[in-house]
Amino acid sequence: MSAGPSREPTRHGIERNVMRKRTAALAAAGALALVFTTAQSAAAEGHGRGWYGVWANGVNVRDMNQGNCATSPSTSNCPTVIGQINSWDEVLVYCQIPGQTVGGNPYWVMVSPRGWDKYGIVSSYYIENSTNWIDGVPGPNGCAI
Repeated sequence: MSAGPSREPTRHGIERNVMRKRTAALAAAGALALVFTTAQSAAAEGHGRGWYGVWANGVNVRDMNQGNCATSPSTSNCPTVIGQINSWDEVLVYCQIPGQTVGGNPYWVMVSPRGWDKYGIVSSYYIENSTNWIDGVPGPNGCAI
């Protein structure tokens, strides 16, 4: 009489089970990475106030509490540089104001760089966003912290 099929897993069965678990783990990790990437880039795609990247190095952050800087930002109306930011930095964007055109972009943004306890103004040209105007970020009337 035959004892029937063997109840012990074969090497092939064990390898298949391991591959299923690895595939499931990779799929879960990929889904998690997608969630984090989507959450991180929401602000970078122009969806309101939030953290944005900077694409250049040595970008001047200017004091906006001088003369006409808050209403008509430019290098001459905002002459005092309070610091610089670089391509690895992120800035919290509060609002945007029309001003001197830099690199074809006529807007300036009030920002607070990550780790700073102050805010200033930079040309929006240096902020990572696909358009000049950052959708959802208030204009001049919304420049309140």
